[in-house]
Amino acid sequence: MNKQRLTITAFTLAVLTGCQSSPPVTEVPTQNEQAVTTTPKAKAVTTTPKTQAVVTTTPDQQKLSCEPLRYQCHVMQPEQDISESTAKDISFALNIATRGYYSAAAIRLEKIKSQNVYEQAIVDYHLANMNMKRIGEDAHALDYALKAIDSGSLPAEEYKSAQLLAIKLLVKHGWFELGEEKALNYLAYIGESFDFDIFEIFDQIAQQKKDQTRYELLLDIQTMIDGESQNKAAQRVLDEIKTRIAKQYADQIQFEKHIKPTDKLKNKTCHTLTYQCHSQRAKKVLPANIKQAIDKATKQQQDNNAMAAKETLESIKTNSDFETAMINRKLAYLYSDVKLHELSVRHASAAINSGALNAEDHRYQMRLEVFGLYLLGEFEQAKQKIEAYLNYIEKSSDTYLDGVLLKIAKQQGDQRFFKYLQDKTLQNPQRAEIIQSYIDFGYFGEIKKRKKAQIHQKVISL
Repeated sequence: MNKQRLTITAFTLAVLTGCQSSPPVTEVPTQNEQAVTTTPKAKAVTTTPKTQAVVTTTPDQQKLSCEPLRYQCHVMQPEQDISESTAKDISFALNIATRGYYSAAAIRLEKIKSQNVYEQAIVDYHLANMNMKRIGEDAHALDYALKAIDSGSLPAEEYKSAQLLAIKLLVKHGWFELGEEKALNYLAYIGESFDFDIFEIFDQIAQQKKDQTRYELLLDIQTMIDGESQNKAAQRVLDEIKTRIAKQYADQIQFEKHIKPTDKLKNKTCHTLTYQCHSQRAKKVLPANIKQAIDKATKQQQDNNAMAAKETLESIKTNSDFETAMINRKLAYLYSDVKLHELSVRHASAAINSGALNAEDHRYQMRLEVFGLYLLGEFEQAKQKIEAYLNYIEKSSDTYLDGVLLKIAKQQGDQRFFKYLQDKTLQNPQRAEIIQSYIDFGYFGEIKKRKKAQIHQKVISL
């Protein structure tokens, strides 16, 4: 069985041939469904282990004979059993989950030492569902779902469920085009042109895009009584999505030919300051009196007395560039904490430009500067600072700032760059961390309101 990656290439081939294989994605249970059962599904997990020879079956021996993969064929394939110890651990975790202890259940699953690819796929499948129930763990839920899918080892029901879970998570966080692409894969897998779950997701996309005409059309399709008419109307919607995605794919090819890489380094010497050479310098230490004053300000900040902390820091008399840089560093964090991002950026920039900080402090101030510029809506400056940061650490990406870049591309409506970054993210081993940072930077409404307020104020002042 092909291990499908989340690529438009695979999708396009499927569209042309009329049959496509799609990766299994862990499904989120609907609100009316039971999230987990007290005993594992018969097909997914059985407590009676088979012989050792079965448990150690290699991935090559597990491959399905039906290509392209369809549910009707997949469901008829023989399934493996799992080892007694793994089955016992999964059952225990699921029993914990039925009492609502999803975090404890997830921790239990993470400790399982799987004996083969099939066992790991089953564990990842359950981890996806557990993390879906945990607050703030959508990124890890999606990551585990995609791992289970990419393994090519899930049984048919879990494969089908996993696809739906991934689609819902992608759409939930605004990755609409990728969600639609995966929805087409799902429909091809089940061999249907209409599915209520998928068309409800299309509804959500239309509503979030504020496309009232499309929303009403989708609603009409779902309320049709005649099945043949429903399928024909649904197919027209799917054809439109296929055409649009194919065009996006063609545009993406041209875009990637001309995109400027962010990992072109000037050189690897200290003529261009890098973290590697910076960290080799002797570390500077603050005098005791200044350190005590900064510690006092830190305590005041922790006690929610930002004004007192500011006054303490500004009253410190410094005798070197390093001491001044450390005061600016602390003020940058203080202003960021109270959401005065313009002042935070000003002090972070002063600390960075002094060149006097130790390497680790310099690195984190560069990231704080990016954070502040992003929240100020200064997206182009933020992108320039991200490139400078990548040059400094001598890497082509950063899991924290990759999420910021995704948010900036989304905010600017740069669909080609956003799709490019999405593809990079889904192929990155640190996928969950990047997606989590993307989710964390959800301040678009705040930025837009601030921008509008500034423009309105300027008009009034004129």
